[in-house]
Amino acid sequence: MLRRPVRRWYAEPRIAEAVLAIGHDAMPTWPAASYDRLASRFKGFGAREERLAVDAPLARHGAMPCPPGDGQPYRVWRVNQDGHRAAQWGPGVVAYNVLAPYGHFEDHLPSWSNLVEAYLAEERPVALGWAEQRYVDVAGAPRAGHAGRFYVALPHLPDAREHRHSLTRLDVDAAELDGGSVAVSLVRIAADPELVRYQLTVVATSRTSLDPDVHEVMRWHNVSHHAINAAFERVITNDTRKRMRQV
Repeated sequence: MLRRPVRRWYAEPRIAEAVLAIGHDAMPTWPAASYDRLASRFKGFGAREERLAVDAPLARHGAMPCPPGDGQPYRVWRVNQDGHRAAQWGPGVVAYNVLAPYGHFEDHLPSWSNLVEAYLAEERPVALGWAEQRYVDVAGAPRAGHAGRFYVALPHLPDAREHRHSLTRLDVDAAELDGGSVAVSLVRIAADPELVRYQLTVVATSRTSLDPDVHEVMRWHNVSHHAINAAFERVITNDTRKRMRQV
């Protein structure tokens, strides 16, 4: 029998945003009543609303505004009262965004399950064409050091280049999972005289369709989360674990 790897816990994770999402081929536009019905079914996310183009990135941390064109289909981004959680819905897509502070994956499953249930009741798709789970970590490395102290996926460079933080982007196909795969991306996003900031993104995507069933969606996201955790642990170092205060 296969055993899952031991899961590590961190007191100070550097997760800037997590996204749970599903989608399917849908009508190109929704009537206004569809947005209203979904808002009435999934309450508590009306503190702020923004309209986004249907092809805008689902992850909104650091994203530029992406309003729809005049008369074009759109999805809505609705934020809760604390500003730390958000829901998105529109033609062919629904997503749940967790902004810092993150907490734990299990904390977010009830809200995600309720959102999926409300969305499927509204859309009634024949099948779900895709699913995604994405984690975005942002952390800084001292300018005098090098990123290889924190990420084992980095190639070894001469000291002079490592101290200049020459890496700009690294993409790795990290793992396979049942019906999908996990990819890791490391990007240098900012720098100043003291600190260089890196963004580590770990994303699981489906390769097969899913039944439009809440239990099937939750099963896929649970399996994906274990695969994401394993990929994340493979690319970070013990120095990173210490910075996140492994418990």
